[in-house]
Formats: sequence, structure tokens, C-alpha cells
Amino acid sequence: MSKILTRKNNRLRNYNYSDNGWYFVTICSRGRKNIFVEINNKYVGEGLAPSRDNTPVQYKDNIKLSKIGKIIDKQWNDIPNQYDNIELDEYIIMPNHIHGIMIVDNQVELREGASPSPTICDVIRSFKSKSSLEYLKYIKQNNLDISGKIWQRSFYDHIIRNERSLDAVREYISNNPENWEQDIENLLNL
Repeated sequence: MSKILTRKNNRLRNYNYSDNGWYFVTICSRGRKNIFVEINNKYVGEGLAPSRDNTPVQYKDNIKLSKIGKIIDKQWNDIPNQYDNIELDEYIIMPNHIHGIMIVDNQVELREGASPSPTICDVIRSFKSKSSLEYLKYIKQNNLDISGKIWQRSFYDHIIRNERSLDAVREYISNNPENWEQDIENLLNL
């Protein structure tokens, strides 16, 4: 008799992910492929996605957001327009993942017709779906023969419980590009 494989639950048991709070999320590309940025020695200029204060993160002079990366950036920044009680803090789009801080604030007044208290899972599911649909539309419009599958299943989350943890997460996000060359998830290192 063969064993049925069950997937490990990534969420904290008995925690309400629609509660007020700060959440650090990491969402990876399917197969951890480096598809969110283009590596191009001719490109000099902006880094990856802007930080909290909208200044470009200086990464490497030869890296810029790919078409998928631009779609992801647009959809990420659109999250607060879809959910009245969700705010975004610092984030970064890396070659094969995105790190971001989401804030759930259920004290805000919801506009008419808005969904009350979505969970972080609901927000990420919608973000992944909308970015995938926009990318599939781009593929179809340009008659490209490539896969439209962008995302790895699920995502990683960390509940930020205090100011010290928030500062550490912000620092981790801002330093992530500098550490990319040594990152074990960097497929270019293989």
C-alpha cells in the first residue's frame, strides 16, 4: 500500500490571518527560475522595485525588471486599491522571488461593496491570479510560445510582532539585492 503524500501547512495553526498586524511574505517563481529581472550588461540605471520611500534600490547596474517583473510590480502596488484594509510597506522584486511587508488594518472604513477582512492568503491568491492573467494576456497578444505559469505553489509568511522584528525584516529586504550573488536560491550559482 502506498502512502498518500500530504503537503505541509505553511500557515501558523489557529492564527487568524485577517487580524490586524504586519506580515512579511515571500513569494517564489515556479521552479525558482530567474524570470522577474533581466540581466543585461548594456542596461545601466534603476535597480529593482522601489523601496518604501520610492527611491530605487540600487542592485547591480546590469539588472532591470523583466516584463513579468513589471507586471508583478504593478499588481503588487495595486493591492491597496483592491483591499481597503491592506497597506504595503517595503518590498523588493528579486530574480526569482518577491519579499514584501503587508499591513492589515481593520480599523479603516471599507468602501461600499468591499470585501471585509480578507486573509493574507486571500490577498496573495488574488495577487498571483491577477499577475498571471495579465502575463497570459501579454503572451497571447505577442504570440509568444512560452509558459504563462509564474508562481510556485503557496508562499512563506512571518508575522511581525514588534518593532525590532519589523526593523530586522526591513533591513533584510533592503539588503537582499546585495546578498543575491551568494544566495542559495540564485540559480546562476549552479
